[in-house]
Amino acid sequence: MKNLTLFLLPIIISAIGCATYYTIPLALVGGTLDLGTASLPYYAYSTTTLEVINEEFKSNNAAVTLEDTYRAAYEKPFIGLPPDGDTGQTFSDMMTATRYLQKILADKGVEDADRYFLTSINTAADNGFTLITAVYRPAAKLAVFEKFGAANQVTLTCDHEPYFRPYRIDCTGEPLDIVYDWAALPNNCFEKQGHQALMLTFTANKILAQQPEEDYWAAEKQWIAGDYVSVVTGQDLMVCQKLGIEEGYEKNTARARNIGPS
Repeated sequence: MKNLTLFLLPIIISAIGCATYYTIPLALVGGTLDLGTASLPYYAYSTTTLEVINEEFKSNNAAVTLEDTYRAAYEKPFIGLPPDGDTGQTFSDMMTATRYLQKILADKGVEDADRYFLTSINTAADNGFTLITAVYRPAAKLAVFEKFGAANQVTLTCDHEPYFRPYRIDCTGEPLDIVYDWAALPNNCFEKQGHQALMLTFTANKILAQQPEEDYWAAEKQWIAGDYVSVVTGQDLMVCQKLGIEEGYEKNTARARNIGPS
C-alpha cells in the first residue's frame, strides 16, 4: 500500500493542479469565491503574486480581501509584504488557525465570531493530504463520541486537540457543527503563510455568505474509511468544471482511480 501511495501522489498532485504551472487568470477569483478553500491549490501552485490576487479580491467586491486578512489576523500591513507573504506567523495547528479566523470575522462585525472554528481530519496526513473544515459550533464545551476507534463518550473544550475536529451531532444525537467551507488539500499547499492567508481569506468569505455545505459529511465518511483519493479527485473535478479549466484533468483522475494495489 505504501508503494501505491507513493505512486499515486504525483498523479493526484497533477490532477489537483490543472493550473499548477500557470499564472492564475485574472478572472478566476470571482469564480473561486463561491468555491472557497477548495480552490486554494490553484493559487498555491501558481506563480500569481499575492498583490495581484488581492487586487482581484477587491475588484470582485469580496467581503474579505488578503489585505483585510493581514491587517486583522496578523496585525501587519499588506503593503511592503515579502513576495511569499511571510511575516513569521505561520500556523501549525487548527487552534492557532481558528484564532486568526475569529479575528478576521470579528473585524467584519460578526457578533459570534468566537463560535466559528477551523477543524481538520488528519488520517491521510502521512499520505500528504488533510481534510479541512470551517464550522459554526454553538457550544463551547462538547459532549461527543470519539471520532476514531471505540465510540466512547468524551467531553471536550478548546484546550483539547480533538476539539478541533468536526462533529455532526453530540452524544444525545442533537445537531452540532454547521459546515460553511471544506476542502481536501495537499499539505504542501497550506504550509506557507501566504497560502494560509489565502485559505483564511477564502474561508472567511464563505462564512460570511452563510450557505451551509451539507455534502461535507458524506465526504468525511469516505475519507475516514480510507478513500481519500476519491474525495480529493472528486472535489478537484468539481473545481475544474466550475472554472472551465478541466482540460487534462479527467485523464489524470481516471488514472488515479483505476490503479489497483501493488
